[in-house]
Amino acid sequence: MSDPVLEVRDLQTQFPTDRGVVKAVDGVDLTIESGEIVGLVGESGSGKSVLADSVVGIVEEPGEIAGGDVLFNGESLLEMSEAERESIRGGNISMVFQDPMNSLNPTLRVGEQIAETVRLHQDVGESVSLSAEMKRKIVGAAKNGEAWRRAIEMLEAVEIPEPDARATDYPHQFSGGMRQRAMIAMALSCEPDLLVADEPTTALDVTIQAQILDELEGLKDAFDTSILLITHDLAVVAETCDRVNVMYAGEIVERAETETLFSSPEHPYTQGLIASTPRLEDADRDLQPIEGNVPDLIDIPYACHFAPRCPESNRECFEVDPEFRDVGEPDDDHEAACLRRGPEGEQL
Repeated sequence: MSDPVLEVRDLQTQFPTDRGVVKAVDGVDLTIESGEIVGLVGESGSGKSVLADSVVGIVEEPGEIAGGDVLFNGESLLEMSEAERESIRGGNISMVFQDPMNSLNPTLRVGEQIAETVRLHQDVGESVSLSAEMKRKIVGAAKNGEAWRRAIEMLEAVEIPEPDARATDYPHQFSGGMRQRAMIAMALSCEPDLLVADEPTTALDVTIQAQILDELEGLKDAFDTSILLITHDLAVVAETCDRVNVMYAGEIVERAETETLFSSPEHPYTQGLIASTPRLEDADRDLQPIEGNVPDLIDIPYACHFAPRCPESNRECFEVDPEFRDVGEPDDDHEAACLRRGPEGEQL
């Protein structure tokens, strides 16, 4: 059996502050197999984006990975030199951020930004020593080179209309949905093994969201790319992912195949998330919000981070660390970190 594309082991990412240490990622395990779309879902502030940054290796100072490991195709990214990580980042591992307007360079044409990514990570025989815009002005390399041709192909792959013409536009000339497509085109231009998509449909209307998600699924198959899809939107997960990890206050609390998770959620937090989500087929149903808020991640004093908000918690939940246990059928690979759950979803 081959190694997973991505294996996160007991990962801990922390941020020192004047008040104490923020444990944004606190002992997370996560695996992505080849060809999978794996969802990571949870409320804002649960640590999802910090986990994504940790996987890609772009945690901002003073943050640091304080423990655990990140294995990519069986090799530890944390044991590599920064130069080795940089050669993988953007090439073998790519990332799509939730705000494409702040991720794209406003002074460079969209096609040239994609072409520059190709030059950096693929052997196309084109210099990367000059700035992209200078190359276009001085030698016209962009429009005549292999990297520019590849940029046009990628814009076409993400269904940008008239890609030849739109490649010469600047980011402000693209709509929000088109900018997100351009970011996906850039991320996939080097045919990475892993794409990390951090809230890729945030701030887009529902029609454009559906189009972006459909394209991600199609591009996964076309480029044989595994995807870590990070979102707070359960509808996005239900529509797109093969498996789901539910994250709360820096920890993964439940993981299962998507259909299993939505049909038989076991962790009280997952149940709360689903109960608080509107459903078109049951528009008259009263929503049931989860009481309280995500805790401050500095020195959480209770063992189960969800215990103060959980309708089923007892004294033991505050004092004993919950370990993952099987909560579904024997072959379901359905696990929850909850003291109140037992084998096959039995409530204790």
